[in-house]
Amino acid sequence: MREELRFVADESPGRVARIQGDLLRAHFARLRDRSTYYAEALSGIDPESIRNVEDILGLPFTTNADLESRNVDFLAVSRERVIDHVTTSGTTGRPVAVMLSEADLERLTANEANSLRMAGVTARDVVQLMTTIDRRFMAGLAYYLGARALGAGVVRVGPGAASLQWDSILRFGTTTLITVPSFLVRLLEHARQQGIDPASTSVRKAVCIGEPIHDAEGRWNSLAQRIKADWDIDLLGTYASTEMATACTERWEGSGHAVQPRLALFEVLDEKDRPVPDGGTGEVVVTPFHVEAMPLLRYRTGDICAWRSKPFSGEGQGMWLGPVLGRKQQRMKVKGTTLYPAQVIDGMASLSTIPNFVVICTSDELGHDDLEILASVEDDEVEHLRNELRDRLRVAPRITPVAHAAIEAMKWPKDSRKPQLFIDRRTKHIG
Repeated sequence: MREELRFVADESPGRVARIQGDLLRAHFARLRDRSTYYAEALSGIDPESIRNVEDILGLPFTTNADLESRNVDFLAVSRERVIDHVTTSGTTGRPVAVMLSEADLERLTANEANSLRMAGVTARDVVQLMTTIDRRFMAGLAYYLGARALGAGVVRVGPGAASLQWDSILRFGTTTLITVPSFLVRLLEHARQQGIDPASTSVRKAVCIGEPIHDAEGRWNSLAQRIKADWDIDLLGTYASTEMATACTERWEGSGHAVQPRLALFEVLDEKDRPVPDGGTGEVVVTPFHVEAMPLLRYRTGDICAWRSKPFSGEGQGMWLGPVLGRKQQRMKVKGTTLYPAQVIDGMASLSTIPNFVVICTSDELGHDDLEILASVEDDEVEHLRNELRDRLRVAPRITPVAHAAIEAMKWPKDSRKPQLFIDRRTKHIG
């Protein structure tokens, strides 16, 4: 691993600022020299105006729409140097292509190795990868490369297949799971049916991806409470995206997602694009460093997140993100109540029996947000579910009974790499 890619804990804020300032100046120069898109976007900006990290506030943003409409213009290497092609998950739109060079794969490996090391994974662990490594999925590849860089054993099971998951755990002595947390509920249900005692297995922790495990106050959400009640393993959250090619992982339960300042510059901005203070909540904007093929500047993730500054272990200070409340584009206002999909999904996870479901948001005849849950329930269960959700959400969504197979088809659209529990059919979105 190149030295500049290693995570260094507890550096002083002044040293971090100097390092990031140097990285930002080099990043700006490379963008102007190598990227067609940024040669245009940065043409009127004097390079000498970039003196320290605070000067990033004068630079333009990059959006997902820019990446989609000008995709190849972001490329900063020749096509011959592209060795891996991935796409985004397309959660809020059409999947966007992202290209990686050999140096980018090295960076991806380093980032995930650093993240897993912070989560306590070592060469003595056996990591069970319960997510796809194919289907143009960057994250699955990153987890595999990172675990191997640590020298850990890897079991590539992929998503689903509860019986195969348990067989792998018992056969290979798995210690760490990398998984979507809601699948752990299914895994526990299968264990009960088969007489498997999860507590007696070798599993000690799960790195949870794709779904939140904390509520807006940083406490366990309903999904995490449900898992912890039946299996007292460490649940560690991670925050990442394909566009930023960077993962921020919890070092211990509830610590927040640790930012690696040598790999990326994170900003958390309010609705007027001003930095929010320590402890505040805003949109995450990221500038990934050391990315060669498709480098980005001030990429607007659309994610709404809190941030804190505190030591990584003993001295110095670090930046921690979380909890992640949801996507800015997915924010809903239903009968005067502001909601994010994660809150509705967590409300469903709090039910004593969780039906198969998807959450649908549409626009009514006045253009207002209308919330509906399609669930595999009987007609006589609907009112009880509405009342339970009203207590948690302060609003009662419509619940429509739908056959299990029909819900599965909506949750897993063609080529999807993860279940789509929220479907946005609004004619407009809240900005």
